[in-house]
Amino acid sequence: MNYIMTILLTLAISGCSIQIQEMTPEPTVQKADLADIEADGIINARDQCQDSFVGASVANNGCGSDRIEELKHKLQVNFIPNSYTVEWRFLSEIKKLAEFMKDNPRAKLTIEGHTSKRGTKVLNQILSQNRAQAIQNILVNKFMVEQARITAIGYGFDRLLLAGDDEYIHARNRRIVAKLSREKLLTDMKWTIYSVDQAEE
Repeated sequence: MNYIMTILLTLAISGCSIQIQEMTPEPTVQKADLADIEADGIINARDQCQDSFVGASVANNGCGSDRIEELKHKLQVNFIPNSYTVEWRFLSEIKKLAEFMKDNPRAKLTIEGHTSKRGTKVLNQILSQNRAQAIQNILVNKFMVEQARITAIGYGFDRLLLAGDDEYIHARNRRIVAKLSREKLLTDMKWTIYSVDQAEE
């Protein structure tokens, strides 16, 4: 009887051992690098841009987004009726524009010529183009700005600054508007509690 009990007890213990072995899971192997060396919230295994700017706002792939900032420098020159001769008093302002362009070698300039609403549309179109060309010639010939960086365009009286028919209004409408822009890539930054909106500055 004791012999039989011993065998049954041995089998019971063996069965328990087998059950315990079956329930023991194998160790989990970490296949991906879960570290985040940039501290941008994206693990190394998923990060496709591991040299992103510190503090930059990044997408799920760890890459930041860029936007284009446009900087402008405006020049306004007025003319006497039926003329595209640039008066000497405007040369200092044109020189400042030339210096701005030299300081920003990637900048492009658009010179707009405008007229008052007197005379025919065709003649005013030609006159406005000549006014824009006159400014371009001064920038190129006097201040040595590369011509390829300048676009001169005449609008005639299609874009009046002021509406009306008195001498003051006509004088204001006979003008040049120069718009210079430089495209500059900026990295969007993350918002934090320390961020300050531009409107609050």
